[in-house]
Amino acid sequence: MNITLVDTQQFYTKACTEAVTEDQFKYEVMAPVKEMWEYLNAPMTAKMPGGYDVVMASEMLGIWTPRKSCDNIRESYKDLLATGIYEEATEVIKHARQKFEEINYMIPLDEVVINILLGDDENTILMASEGYSGFGGIPGYILLIVVPNAFNRTKLKSALAHEFNHNVRFTHEPFNHGDVTVGEYIVIEGLAEVFAESLYGIENRGPWVCEYDEEEMAYTTEVFKDNLEVKGFEQVAAYMYGDEVAKSMGYLPVGVSRNAGYTIGYHVVKCYLENTGKTIAEATVTSAKEILEMSGMFK
Repeated sequence: MNITLVDTQQFYTKACTEAVTEDQFKYEVMAPVKEMWEYLNAPMTAKMPGGYDVVMASEMLGIWTPRKSCDNIRESYKDLLATGIYEEATEVIKHARQKFEEINYMIPLDEVVINILLGDDENTILMASEGYSGFGGIPGYILLIVVPNAFNRTKLKSALAHEFNHNVRFTHEPFNHGDVTVGEYIVIEGLAEVFAESLYGIENRGPWVCEYDEEEMAYTTEVFKDNLEVKGFEQVAAYMYGDEVAKSMGYLPVGVSRNAGYTIGYHVVKCYLENTGKTIAEATVTSAKEILEMSGMFK
């Protein structure tokens, strides 16, 4: 497996000293992941002026684009360089890949392309996750989106490992956006976060796993127990993100706290590993059905 790091540094260095265009963003930053965008039905060039393209899609993910002032990223870019993530990204993937080699799972990918991107500090959803997020939903491609700050600057390797786990998971059990169930989605996110934690420690766990007290944990588990088979991304997203975010996205709230699905999924996977003695790499290539059943959380 080849690991390719997109040279976004050249683009951001330029953007900090001179005006850059949307076309430069498209063809210097996003062209290396063009196939990913095509899979997501985001064309490099809109079918009509002002229409949907990779720039608009990027903004929806919380990525800074040249439609906003370059002044917004000058300090962020310095801070991003200071994290060392450009130098460490390739080693993160090698380290993560080794865990699957140890269980003799040969990941069926010829290449993984990593695209490290500056986030938009005015994007409320990105900032609600402490200024960083990622996307690893298309095997072979990983986006890491960051507005560097004191909270996230040490957690970027963990975030990359989280997204790589998604890449591997979806080579084994492909993600069906329109048909995914609540149960499947909580397993997907739980696997990714426990995998990242296994590599980089609980201190680098993402903010999407919350600390619920015993009462809230019991209540939330019951809500999920009755809705594991709910399907459809909008409905599932309400369980994953919680009521506050669901309302902001125009989804119907379902009576759970922020990041409920991520939190429950994390504990489901933890319980599965404890009950079975499996490694997190082995769990990553295990069916969601088995993980949910053997976790014992929904009996």
